[in-house]
Amino acid sequence: MEQRKNIFPKKHVKIDLWLVAILVLAAFLYGWNIWEAGSANSFYTSAIISMSESWKNFWYASFDPAGFITVDKPPVALWFMVIFVKIFGLHGWSIVISSVLFSLGSVFLIYKIVKPYFGTLAARIAALLMTLTPIVVVDARTNNMDATLVFFLLLACYVLQKAVSKHNIWLVGLAFALVGVSFNVKMLQAFMILPAMYVFYWIASKENWKRILWGSVVGTMH
Repeated sequence: MEQRKNIFPKKHVKIDLWLVAILVLAAFLYGWNIWEAGSANSFYTSAIISMSESWKNFWYASFDPAGFITVDKPPVALWFMVIFVKIFGLHGWSIVISSVLFSLGSVFLIYKIVKPYFGTLAARIAALLMTLTPIVVVDARTNNMDATLVFFLLLACYVLQKAVSKHNIWLVGLAFALVGVSFNVKMLQAFMILPAMYVFYWIASKENWKRILWGSVVGTMH
């Protein structure tokens, strides 16, 4: 009997071992000694404890258990920290683990953003440089909001890059919506990348000017 051809050919996923090595290095640097983080930033740790005690405090990022005082930042970054505390209990490492994971995600996103335009070598170098940047390492070991902010801003850039390559206006809206999420991480600092995002979209998009204008409107509305 004639052998039937496979109508669903297997897709071979090529893994960049250099990227894997960089991510392992990043995990080592970011996760080193986090089990001795203690209360990390005690101001935000107090809020995490309070937020873990009631849904009202969780939603409003209440600093005190009574829910009268909120912290000086929006709640999104703290939400992730509270989730890990609820799952694993209150420990120094459970307070900062979300920052570690977001920092690892940022290294991966830098690689994915750089590779399509500048090649694999440049992407590896970019990921390695971000891994070794001292302030990135420090932020990854704290319960400050910066690691979460950087991740969502890089994710916004990555989604916008995909929107341009796929000519998808709704992905443009999603990219700018992620900037909105970033605003709810650390307020106006999130908007620092908006000019670059608009310029990239206008220059890199191969659409006609009407669709580019419409995509800009959709993105701004989000």
